[in-house]
Amino acid sequence: MRLGGSVVGPYQGADAFVETARQCGFRAVTFPLGYQADQGEIDRLVRALRDADIRIAEVGAWNNNPLSPDAEERRRAAGVCIKQLELAEYTGAACCVNVAGSRSPRWDGPSADAFTEAVFDEIVQSVQRIVDAVKPARTFYSLETMPWMVPHSADSYAALLRAVDRPGFAAHLDTVNLISSPERYFNNAALTNECFDKLGPFIKSIHIKDILLDTRLTVHLDECLVGKGGYDLPALLRRAGELDADIPVLVEHIDNQRDYADSVVYLNSLLA
Repeated sequence: MRLGGSVVGPYQGADAFVETARQCGFRAVTFPLGYQADQGEIDRLVRALRDADIRIAEVGAWNNNPLSPDAEERRRAAGVCIKQLELAEYTGAACCVNVAGSRSPRWDGPSADAFTEAVFDEIVQSVQRIVDAVKPARTFYSLETMPWMVPHSADSYAALLRAVDRPGFAAHLDTVNLISSPERYFNNAALTNECFDKLGPFIKSIHIKDILLDTRLTVHLDECLVGKGGYDLPALLRRAGELDADIPVLVEHIDNQRDYADSVVYLNSLLA
């Protein structure tokens, strides 16, 4: 596997980006540029990452809601997802990733109808439109697992993969995002194993982080730095290691570069 993460702060050019990634011990990164970036700069960064043997794990299509209640926003969001998927194809990223979207006012928020058959069908149609517009051959469109929208479990992701039925659609796995109850928290290794058992060949990129169950009522589950919570990190690393040797495993949601670097050091110690 290739451990990695993100470079924090404004993009300062290909050389600076790659140097920071190297200093953090990254072997995979989130691509920092979007489809509107200068083509020359995109090419410079792709070459620099290739020369440094750092894989582009994912091109994000974040902050876009293909299921928005507003028709114009749905069209705009789908267009951005298509453009970002084209960028992922151009750069050879492992995947282009977004969440499924939401019928709530917030692009990634919970809504009462999130698990209905009607919304499931909307997600299927949305993904099909995005993938069919690009027909990727080097990359995949994927949806990150989430606690309050599809795909919210291994079974829901497997059902979504069958329903979309496109070779350009695959899985992006974030098992911590699936820990939505004390039961899942205390049995998270079993949850991890279930995801890999049911989705393994389809997994193209993985997020890794930790989670801590608080004692406040009713239930409070908070992300934390790796090694500071109750998530069974060795279980995830073991199963990820059974996949392609180049599978990217990205630490995320850290606001400073030192903690990114320390997290990679810690994870590598678990692999030793």
